[in-house]
Amino acid sequence: MYNPEMTYQVDIMDELLIDPLPDDVKPFVIKRGYWMPDEAASVYARAHSVLSFECHSPIIAAANKTPMFYLRQPEDTIKGQMYYDLGFSDWVFEIEQTTGKQIADRLRQVWTNYEIACSKLDSSMKQVDRIYGEKCKEVDKV
Repeated sequence: MYNPEMTYQVDIMDELLIDPLPDDVKPFVIKRGYWMPDEAASVYARAHSVLSFECHSPIIAAANKTPMFYLRQPEDTIKGQMYYDLGFSDWVFEIEQTTGKQIADRLRQVWTNYEIACSKLDSSMKQVDRIYGEKCKEVDKV
C-alpha cells in the first residue's frame, strides 16, 4: 500500500512505483490514491509493519504501535534526522546507500522477532513522550 502525502504523487505512482514491479508482486499492491491522516492511522494500527518513503507515515505508524521503516531519499529535508535522534537508526534506510536485500533482511528480523521489535518501538516512543513532556514544560514557562 502506498500512502502519498502530496496529491500530485497520485498521478505519478503508476509509472514510478507500480509499473516497474514484477508481475507476481502487482496483484498484492493496493492503489488507494490520496488519503487523509486519520484513515492512514486506522490502517497502520492494523498493519504488521509500515515501510515508507514518506516522512510522516512512519510517525503515524509508530504512534499506533506499529513497527515502521523510513526509506530516506536525498531530497528529504533535515526532519528525517529525528528518526536517528529518537533511536530508530536501525529502521532508517538512506535509500541511495541501501540495497533491497538490506531492507528485506531488516523486515525479516522484525517478522521473526516481532515482540522484540515492538519492545524497541515502545522504548523509543517513551523517549518521544519524555521529550514532549520536557518541551511542554518549557512552553508553560513562557
